Amino acid sequence: MSFQPEVRESIRLFKRRYTFPKHPAVQGIDIPYGQEGRQGTVYQIKEDNTRNKAALKVFRERFKNKNQVNLSEQLKNYSSFYGLSACLRSVIEEGEHARLIGQYDDLEYSLIMPWIDGPTWADILMGEQTLSKETCLRISCMLAFLLKELEEAGIAHCDLSSSNVILPFLQENARPNFAAIELIDIEELYAPELSEPKALPGGSPGYAANYVKDGVWSKDADRFAGAVLLAEMASWHQEEVCSLKADDFSYFDTDEMQKETERYKKLLDALQETLGEQAAKLFKQAWKSNSLEDCPTFSEWFELFPEHVRNFVIISHEKYMASKKPSVPLGTMSLDTLLRIAAAFEGLGNKRAAHSEYQFIMNQFPEQKAVVEELQMLLNEDEENGRPELIPAHYLEAAQHFEKLQDWNTALIFYTRCSQLPSVDFTTKEELSIIIEELQNQIRAEAEQQSTAEKLKQIAEEQEKATAAALAEPLETRQAERPKFNVQQFFFNNWKWMAGTVTAVCLGIGLYYMYQASQEKKWHDYIKLGTEAFSQRRYSEAEQYIQKAIDKKPTEDLYTKMATIYISQGQNQQAIQYLSDLKLKKELSPKNTEANYLMGRAYFIETNYNEAIPYYEAAYKDKKNKYHQDAIRDLVISYASINQLKKANTLVEQLQGKDNKSKAFVAYLKGDLYKRQGKGTEAVDSFEESVDLDPANKKYIKKLIEAYINNNKTNQTDDSTKTKTYENAISLANSLLREDYTNIDYLNLSGQLYYEYGLFAEDKKQKAKSQNLYKEALNAYNQVTDLGIQERNTILNTGILYEKVGDKAKAEATYKKVIKQNPVYGHAYFVYGMFQIKEKNYKKALPLLKKVIQINEDPTDVNLAKERIKEMKVKKVLI
Repeated sequence: MSFQPEVRESIRLFKRRYTFPKHPAVQGIDIPYGQEGRQGTVYQIKEDNTRNKAALKVFRERFKNKNQVNLSEQLKNYSSFYGLSACLRSVIEEGEHARLIGQYDDLEYSLIMPWIDGPTWADILMGEQTLSKETCLRISCMLAFLLKELEEAGIAHCDLSSSNVILPFLQENARPNFAAIELIDIEELYAPELSEPKALPGGSPGYAANYVKDGVWSKDADRFAGAVLLAEMASWHQEEVCSLKADDFSYFDTDEMQKETERYKKLLDALQETLGEQAAKLFKQAWKSNSLEDCPTFSEWFELFPEHVRNFVIISHEKYMASKKPSVPLGTMSLDTLLRIAAAFEGLGNKRAAHSEYQFIMNQFPEQKAVVEELQMLLNEDEENGRPELIPAHYLEAAQHFEKLQDWNTALIFYTRCSQLPSVDFTTKEELSIIIEELQNQIRAEAEQQSTAEKLKQIAEEQEKATAAALAEPLETRQAERPKFNVQQFFFNNWKWMAGTVTAVCLGIGLYYMYQASQEKKWHDYIKLGTEAFSQRRYSEAEQYIQKAIDKKPTEDLYTKMATIYISQGQNQQAIQYLSDLKLKKELSPKNTEANYLMGRAYFIETNYNEAIPYYEAAYKDKKNKYHQDAIRDLVISYASINQLKKANTLVEQLQGKDNKSKAFVAYLKGDLYKRQGKGTEAVDSFEESVDLDPANKKYIKKLIEAYINNNKTNQTDDSTKTKTYENAISLANSLLREDYTNIDYLNLSGQLYYEYGLFAEDKKQKAKSQNLYKEALNAYNQVTDLGIQERNTILNTGILYEKVGDKAKAEATYKKVIKQNPVYGHAYFVYGMFQIKEKNYKKALPLLKKVIQINEDPTDVNLAKERIKEMKVKKVLI
């Protein structure tokens, strides 16, 4: 199954739960926050219950590569370089994510990386954002400095473009863990230690020299594209430069590279005005070059900037590097703590790890001369001097050992130390932060329990001492005098200590029962507080209270409450594991209806319907439970999703709608089942019923419109009925837009509806009507793009509609735009190729149709492209 995430959808990666947030720039429709690139799509994902963000890069099929695993390991070594934070990455493989990849094969060899906030240079170009001259100088100087540093280290990006440069410098409240300027899409990074990629980009449009055709992988690879970017950035404060840009992604058009066009001359003049004559000479040198070696170095570019700008960039760089290398590296661990770690390694028999710690201590605490001398003697004796090799696996093994011994404090020290090692990758750091937090909570909980126990023990000890003191004095007196035993005299003489004893016993019994009562009250209080927090959606707080209640007195009801909290937080896999472990330990009955429903629900939300069904079926058997109808509902959807439509149809009849809203939902489910079975008329009837019962539900209206469109594509109805259906659908679509006229989903639906109706009218030779309908569709799609959406299907549909209304120039410009933004979108090449055939531009059509065959996305397009090429050759129109 292809991976097409939705907003708020949950995904588990490297034992952490993430969700896909909504795109902040898109209003009226839920679109995941992502950006399409040449090799794939990068989505922002947010870790549940934290502020941590990450980037998930999903590659297109042709760019998926087993080598990503080795490459990522190699690239981690470069993540400490200024501006290369994107090198810290982990690869999603089948070994650790078998179930996820089994469901979405697109995700194999995808990457998880840091999410870097800030606009790309492409965002600046696209938004035509006005920047001051000083800001432009700083940005371009930052890029020159970054590329100079890389060039001097023998490193090159190899695919520089406006989309691959991020500027955290321009982001409000920028996080300090990123440089002021960062490079992304670093899969083709050149470095002497790296292996050459199998496929290299031929250069990004608007930034590649004409002599770079098949891609280049060398230390000089960035010189031409870097020169163009630097010139753009430095000159962007001039309005005339902004207004002349070729498109939203580059100042230059692909066809004018290295030609003396108006754009080139204007940029050259602007650069000279901004940075002086020498800057213009350097840009001219790059523009006229015949090879990358002919282009100026980035050291030459950096020296051109005014001194105050260079100082600003250097200070910014120094601050960032200082934040990455604190005065006491790897956290705030004291000398005593580090010595304790080394001693623990010695005790575990891991001499290599212990000596690495000793070497680290010597390097970091040279002022502790006595300690250094003693360690020097120890290391000299064993001849193990050298560079400290701090291996994360050693710390993890030690931490796990101390965890098994329930020595939480020592385990915490080792986990913390491991999280601070420079060789630890992104996902491991994230995972360690969770473990550290759990251990801290464990230590706090035990401290609370110990504090209570110590108080009770103190009271008991004081009572015992009082009783012993009361008994001791009379006993000594009796031993000295040895009088005859007299009961009355005994009671008279010893009433004090006897009263004390009785009081102590009574007090002890009372304290015991008071303690038990207080614990019972505290247990009920925890449950009450947890329930209140849950009702107010304070899930983390609810989890803490319910866990405290479980620690005091576990019950099956509390276990299911905890699982409900996990599911509400989106931690579905954790809920499944939690309930499964309890059942395995026989602490939870396998017949517990609520637990079975929750297991089913967790799998259901994860869209793992095959796993959900058995649990739902178990919960469904209990007719009296409160989840009975919910189980039926989810079972119907689960059966339908795995194409067990007969079971779904049988079960949906058992759903009972008590009011119009619930009856409408039942009708909606029936309509969805009919749609899946290809029963278009029945689907329309059911969706109409759902809209009649709940006319305010926009989801039902949308589904009804889609059913109308699909049904009208068939031959099941006559022309007059189709016309009436289209008119009804348009009326419904307009009702949606009246309430939310900027809703992109509704605008897209309206555009599709008018387009389909236009095709119908065109087929019936109603030219005037079809033209009006096409114009309405065009208007809807243009509103979508005006709202900032650059979704490829929408733009392509706009081009098709321009062609339909006879505006061929705009149609062609739109086709070019969508191909430039989506260079591997096969259907766009097909549509543009067919356009060229209609225009009898057969030589232009040929490479476009060949591209369709090369990309091979849609078999239908590929077959038609082959047929058209064959026809052109037979008719000899290519001569």
